[in-house]
Amino acid sequence: MLQKPIHVILFIIIQLFIFQPVFAKNLIFKADCRNRPPEMFYNEQTKKCTGPLIDILDEVLHQIDAVIEWDRRPFQKSYSLLKRGEIDILPRVIKNKKRLNDVKFFSSIGFQTKSIVFAVKKGHEQDIQVFDDLLKYRIGAKRGTSYFEKFNDTSAIYKIFAIDDSDLCRKFIGGRCHAVILLDIKPFEKMMKAMNFTHFSYAKYRHVQQYGNHYAVSLQSKHVKLFDQIDQIIKNMVHSGKIKTIYMKYHLKPPLTGKPMAKDN
Repeated sequence: MLQKPIHVILFIIIQLFIFQPVFAKNLIFKADCRNRPPEMFYNEQTKKCTGPLIDILDEVLHQIDAVIEWDRRPFQKSYSLLKRGEIDILPRVIKNKKRLNDVKFFSSIGFQTKSIVFAVKKGHEQDIQVFDDLLKYRIGAKRGTSYFEKFNDTSAIYKIFAIDDSDLCRKFIGGRCHAVILLDIKPFEKMMKAMNFTHFSYAKYRHVQQYGNHYAVSLQSKHVKLFDQIDQIIKNMVHSGKIKTIYMKYHLKPPLTGKPMAKDN
């Protein structure tokens, strides 16, 4: 039997080493980020998504020898793509019954307390003191965003929907709505500052709730079969303190553990 020359064997070995990382990282996940500081935002200088929620998912997928391609979109567009399977995973999606028809939620990385507030024009802070006061006014909200169950399900509230923070602010400034509901005030305040509008404040009524911080995977994703494996990695990172370490790298308070509670103020 003829033996292959030694230089041919060496060539084959070298090629195997060269291409080994490609085979090891042949899983590609697509995900979107959005500006939700301090946990997640798009860095205009580097043109990259950054923040603890980005690092956590990068680490999770690294453990299954996968890579992730990040893009930036508003939540409404991202969630629409997620439902169709055009992206695979989306960070920080609030879990509710309606969304279970479209996505699967990984185990929470923890719970965070959110004060859902209502921005009003200055001098109108007392107009909304209890939940039922919302029935008297047009309330601006971002389409596709889940706020809290009672607000989401109360059809008697006159809701003016906006596609993003910019659209929401324009409708508020222009008087299309009397108040706007806010899950995150920082993006709203940043946009209002950019629009040079400071004549706003916050209503007395607010809803305080603890939300699970979840990543969602599309039921249409070709990678949904890896759900249990990825979910276990997330659980391990929570129990090992890795999630806490990543948050502390950004000098941020990590998510809480325990059972979420809700109350109105």
